[in-house]
This record gives sequence, structure tokens and C-alpha cells, in this order.
Amino acid sequence: MQADFSPPVPRRNWKEVVTSGLGMLAIFAFGNVLIHTLANGQYGFHRDELLTYNNARHLQWGYAVYPPVTAFFGRLSLVLFGTSLRGFRLFAAMAQGLAMLLTGLAAREMGGRREAQLVSAFAAALCGVSLVHGSFTSYTAFDFPCWILVAYFVIRLLKSDDPRWWLAIGATTGLGMMTKYTMAFLVLGVVGGVLLTPVRRHLKSPWLWLGAALALLVFLPNLLWQIHNHFVTLDCIRTIHARDVSRGSTDHFLLNQFWSTTNVVTVPIWCAGLWFLFVAPKGKRYRLLGWMYVIPLAAFLFAKGRNYYLAAAYPMLFAAGAVWGEQWLSSLSACSALVVRRIAWRTMAISGLCSIAVTLPIAP
Repeated sequence: MQADFSPPVPRRNWKEVVTSGLGMLAIFAFGNVLIHTLANGQYGFHRDELLTYNNARHLQWGYAVYPPVTAFFGRLSLVLFGTSLRGFRLFAAMAQGLAMLLTGLAAREMGGRREAQLVSAFAAALCGVSLVHGSFTSYTAFDFPCWILVAYFVIRLLKSDDPRWWLAIGATTGLGMMTKYTMAFLVLGVVGGVLLTPVRRHLKSPWLWLGAALALLVFLPNLLWQIHNHFVTLDCIRTIHARDVSRGSTDHFLLNQFWSTTNVVTVPIWCAGLWFLFVAPKGKRYRLLGWMYVIPLAAFLFAKGRNYYLAAAYPMLFAAGAVWGEQWLSSLSACSALVVRRIAWRTMAISGLCSIAVTLPIAP
């Protein structure tokens, strides 16, 4: 038998694992879930949760208001925890922890080190949608990580240029359509981005079309349900949209992107993300992500969507912006970089504490 003289792989102790980028992301994501879970047992069931509660007791492949995923998690909550309010909201809280983790991982795939990963993850957690919809069960709570997961797989595709990632993109897109129909706007962004960037060469790849077929296959049960029920959801959406427009709920769409949809503290991060994706030379490879934001933004603006419909598009910008910020800090002197870091982290920490203190106790 031939002796193996290869050097041994160094083993990492638990402190190195915990303090690594992935370890810190996991810890803070768990902390996010814990905070939501401890704070979300107040005021009884939200009116939208009562609908989900009823649908969870009568599972179908679709409902007039939304696809089946939210009701499925509601049913799982009832099986595991009974009618516990915190139990019914646990999976919504876990979805926000997952969103945090995926945002940090997206930053890592784009070349971000631990600091960029944590900054982007914190920014995702500070979004108004994450804070509010992580506190009660709604389809928006589960839609949030679905968009981020699609973006994460797109980043893996762009980084590796391996067309097999289209299968993951397709499966996640189908899951997103089974969660909330606004996923169609992200699909529009992906399609437009593919056509507007060099990624259009993948149109010749069978993997892209297999991914599209997989998305349709995952969504097919709900599509068949819609056909059987004469597309009742379209009538419901038209009624709700007319109500929202008449109430003024769709007004100030652009302005609210800087305030309630994200968080005023995180605006420089996602603006830096747009700069990185459309202007910075190092971001050229990931420009598809920029179109995945700009095209849905224009579509929601034209369709008079509510401001939070676009919230799930911001984590990929947070990841890109944090990566650009980390690269920019490396170009500064050590003293200047230290000052900027301290200001940024303290601002985010104060904003986070204020957001938690104001939002969670009164949600939903």
C-alpha cells in the first residue's frame, strides 16, 4: 500500500468556526428569529392570520387571495403547536432569519469578507417588511426569502458561469410563485436582465430552458387549481388593487422605498449596490442583479403597486453595496477606515435597537 504523504488538513477549533463569516451569520440569524419569537405573542391573531388559520385547516392547491405555501406553514404550525400564537408565527420569524443568512451568503459569493456579509445581513433584517412581517404569519414573510434565494442562485450562476444553476433558479422561482404571485415581477426582471446583459448567451443552453420548465412544473398544481376555479384570484387581485388605489395606499411609491420599505439608515448601502452593479468595473459580472431590481421597480410603479411589494429586491442590493463598501474602505488609510467603520456600525446598531423597540412591540 502506497503511503500518503499529503499534508494534513488543519482542523479549525470551535472559536474559529463561531467567529468566521458563516458562523457569525448563523448566530445573528438565530438572534433575529429569537427576538421575533419573544416579541410576537401579543394582541391576538391579526385579521389576515385568521384567514390563513382557516385555510390551514382546509388545505388546497390554491386560494382566492394567495397560493398554498402560506397555508401549508400555517397547517404545520397547528400540527406542531396547536393554537399557540407564538407557534403560529414561528415559521414567519424563521423566514426572516433565513433571509438574513442568505443575504450574507450572497455578499460572500460576490467576494465580500466577514464585515460585508454581516453588514448586508443586518441591513436585510432592518427592512420594514422584515421587521413587521416577521412578527405575524403572512405570505409576504415567506416571499421575502424566496426572492433572495433566487438572487443567490443567480449570483452563483454569474460567478461560476455554470448553466446548471438555472435548475436551482427555476425551482426557487416556482416555489416563489407558490408563495406570492409578485414573484412574476422578479421573473420579468430576470428575463429582461438576461436579454440586456451578456448572460443572453445562456439562451442557447438547454439548462436555462430546463430551469424554466422546472419552474412551471413546481407552479403547475396552483395553475391547474386556478384553471379549475376560473382564475378567481385575478378577480380578487383586481378588487384589492382598486381598493388600494382608492384609499391612496399606492401613493408615494418611490418615496416610500427610502423610508418604510427599507430603512433610512440602509439607503446608502443599497444605493452603493446599484453603483456597484451598474458603474463599478468589478460589478460588471453581476449586472443582471441590477436589472432584477430596476425592471420590477418600473413595473410596480407602472402598475401602481404598494410600496412593500418591492421590499424583497433590496437584500441583493445590500449584498452588492456591502461588497463595494468593503472594497472602498480598503482604499482608505487605516485611521480613516476605522472612523468610517465605527460610525457605520454604531449607526446601524442604534437604528436596529430603535426599530426593534418601536416596531416589534406593536406588530402586527
